[in-house]
Amino acid sequence: MASSLLLAACGGAEALADAEAAGVASQSLVEPSSESADRRIIVYQTTSLQLMRMDNQGSAHLVAQRTGAPEVSPNGNRVVYAKLPDGYREGDEVRSSELYVLNANSGKSDRVTEGFDDSAPVWTPDGRIVLFQSTRRSGVPSLWRVKENGKDLKQLTNVGTTQLSSAYVPNPALGGTLEWDADRRIIVYTTTSLRQGEDGEVRVLSFDKDYDVASAYSLGTGFGPVWTERGTVVYSRNEGGRVVSVEVRVK
Repeated sequence: MASSLLLAACGGAEALADAEAAGVASQSLVEPSSESADRRIIVYQTTSLQLMRMDNQGSAHLVAQRTGAPEVSPNGNRVVYAKLPDGYREGDEVRSSELYVLNANSGKSDRVTEGFDDSAPVWTPDGRIVLFQSTRRSGVPSLWRVKENGKDLKQLTNVGTTQLSSAYVPNPALGGTLEWDADRRIIVYTTTSLRQGEDGEVRVLSFDKDYDVASAYSLGTGFGPVWTERGTVVYSRNEGGRVVSVEVRVK
């Protein structure tokens, strides 16, 4: 299951065309619930970073301003997203970014976190937990987890370490590829390169049944990792002015 910066969701061709005319930045399909199986609902993000929801009558409703990094839940009826303050302007330092979960059917959003720079939320494959990134919570860019009701908040990576430590685990690049092997609770992702024009790292994080980190390691430099049906990871790498494909078995 791939993570993305899609805001989410579902609808017929006519409604989607209207949404795009208003300036859609992204959208994705969500299966309708049993309550609205005869009509899909659209939730979409505009180019001005507004999160919009279209109801069953085709009317659009503003959900939130200054949103980003949203993701649809595995069962298709919720969307987790990060929200900047309404007064935020591009180029400002991000000191506050809170996570919300939107019920795609009712249109109601509930705040999950507050007071820090929480961003890039992704659902675990079973939909029980949200993983997200934060720097200000510990002073080090790290991966955290929380339930959608805001409970059981926990830091997962870089506990008691610094960015100069050999034990430091880089976060996924914002807007980059993050892929789940759901059966084994493993993610592969690309980090941001510290040198302009060079590839970042392709890294692996595996989790135990409680979604605590069991192992973390690098597959080397590259980008665009995806899982294959064989349980291997295929990614690309720049070598000597050309792009080569690499396939690795991950255990």
